[in-house]
Amino acid sequence: MSDDPTPHSLREQIRSARLRLADSAADLGTLLRLLGEYAEAERLLRQALEIYETDRRTPSDHRRTTEELS
Repeated sequence: MSDDPTPHSLREQIRSARLRLADSAADLGTLLRLLGEYAEAERLLRQALEIYETDRRTPSDHRRTTEELS
């Protein structure tokens, strides 16, 4: 039993929402870069990268496969 009081399904929903946020930030950052909005694009791309890196450090039993997120 985990010391974490948060139900596993809620943790997974939060993780999934964070990854969707990262995907959206990366997409928007890429589009803004194409429009020449480099400062805003860089901010969003860095935010996306931080979310992805944080997720990568999550213990393996709390991670979903790519297929589950699709």
